[in-house]
Amino acid sequence: MPRKKKQTERTTALCYVRQSQTIDESDTNSPERQRANIQVMCDQQGWIPEWYEDAEGHKSGRSVKNRQGWLALEKRLSDKDVIALVANDLSRLHRKGWRIGNLLDLVDGYGIHLVLAAPNKQIDFSSPQGRAVAQLSAIFDEWYAEDISQRAKDSVSYRKNRGITIGIPPFGTKRDETGQLTPSEKGAWLLSDGLFSDAPPDQPPQPDAIWRPYFACARLILETYSTNKYGFEKIAYKLREEGWAFRDRYDKPRPIHAEDIRRVVSNWAEYGGVVFGNRARERDLMEYHPDNIDLDSDKAVFPISLLYAVGETRIKRTIRSNKDHGITKKAFPYPLAGMVRCAHCEKLAHEQSNNKLRSKLTGKKNSKGRRRYRHKTGVTCGCTNRSVMAQVLEDEVGRLLELLTVRDDQVGKLNHLALSANNFIDYDGDNRNLEAECRANVAKAQKRLQAAKMLFLDGDLSREEYLLRKEQAEREIDLWESQALEEKEIVIELAACVHAIDKISKLWKSGDAQDKQGMAKNIIDYIVFDLDTHRITDFRLKPWADRFITVRSKLYEDDSVVNKNSPIEFIGEGNDVAPTGLEPVSPP
Repeated sequence: MPRKKKQTERTTALCYVRQSQTIDESDTNSPERQRANIQVMCDQQGWIPEWYEDAEGHKSGRSVKNRQGWLALEKRLSDKDVIALVANDLSRLHRKGWRIGNLLDLVDGYGIHLVLAAPNKQIDFSSPQGRAVAQLSAIFDEWYAEDISQRAKDSVSYRKNRGITIGIPPFGTKRDETGQLTPSEKGAWLLSDGLFSDAPPDQPPQPDAIWRPYFACARLILETYSTNKYGFEKIAYKLREEGWAFRDRYDKPRPIHAEDIRRVVSNWAEYGGVVFGNRARERDLMEYHPDNIDLDSDKAVFPISLLYAVGETRIKRTIRSNKDHGITKKAFPYPLAGMVRCAHCEKLAHEQSNNKLRSKLTGKKNSKGRRRYRHKTGVTCGCTNRSVMAQVLEDEVGRLLELLTVRDDQVGKLNHLALSANNFIDYDGDNRNLEAECRANVAKAQKRLQAAKMLFLDGDLSREEYLLRKEQAEREIDLWESQALEEKEIVIELAACVHAIDKISKLWKSGDAQDKQGMAKNIIDYIVFDLDTHRITDFRLKPWADRFITVRSKLYEDDSVVNKNSPIEFIGEGNDVAPTGLEPVSPP
């Protein structure tokens, strides 16, 4: 007797917390207060909260592009276990009228409750009056956000006209009570294991820890760059070897990158007391020319002569000659650019639980014109090689795709493993015809329903007993019909994955770089590659291939029972699996 498939229960509440800028703990819209109100609402309704937050940095409700938590939540709205979307108040979701209108239509389409948790903020969105109130509230929220934006811009303009800097101070500095830049006393402790600690200067975390002030680091960067002997990348390597740290936007120490050197050098005029009236990305390069900038010796935090030397070096290394050096060649599309991660950086990211330590390989030609995938510049992670020939890496990916392909005689077994993995049905053999069985069982249930109806009409069955039999028969019909439909969906999904993998595997060798790039982006999420051993250590396909990669790994496990010399072994669970046993490709 087949086991009944459990119907998905709607018990999950998607709980969203957003804060544009947390002023202090007493702020009534603080993330802690929002979480408390939402938790009370979920407890009252018996819902299981699933939290999504956008509470760090600037998270404006007028847009969604920088709200990763909200974007992740939107992808969950269509799932069958979701019963509600809960927020503290309407402005936490959006501060745009049209976005609120779209959200109301979206939750109605999915049959989800939209609930506000703040006291005296609840709105009945199912009624026309409630939707009208929501639209009016959204209009006022949008006006409020626009008004605050205009006031902030006016304040920024006023401060800049008075020569007061705004935003995060340049590296190694802070602002005094008048808003002027002064040397910062902060820094980082270099520990014996090469990591950093942000403990106070007078509290060393280890007896042999070395104190590295941020201000001294900034000066060392400017002095090294002013000699015009080193670029950003070499300076970053040099400072990392000496154990200097950089401060991120949250005031935490981390290793220095080449981009950090650029930030310090680009702020040479700001270190000299200059306050520009526009953003750095909006300025013309000649605005940075030392002849056009007057530094203020009373406000400068570094010697004026040093800052002018940095400015002159910056101009020399940036402005190119106007002479004709030939025709600019068209950029080459590297198929795997941005999809391959360094295995050593990935290991550090896992060990320190810091995803920012990850780095991706980018395509670039070397001095001899050979195509290579290069490691992120200015970053040391323990790998000896900093690049790999493009053909070597692409060949390894081609071998991986070949190992993922499914032969024609294995498709039936693959479908069988996928269907067996779903506990709604027991399999007695490979040749079971679920569709025919479902039709037969639906017909039997319909006959029982018709028989119960006849007995009720003849007076041989009470109304209560008839309704009970009717409910049981209809439930069984729905169950068998849903099983047949789900089997078709699984088979179609696997067939699409098998076809896609087979197609990209065949075209990987013969297709051009642009075709490879398009195919890789459609199916590969990321690949982890060891630059020293030239081996793929981990990979992940796109989410739509989750079921395929899980079943494919089980298929290899079954094959390994028959073939002990299987060339590949999968480790991990689900889509987080990695092939091992691949022989490394020798570099040319």
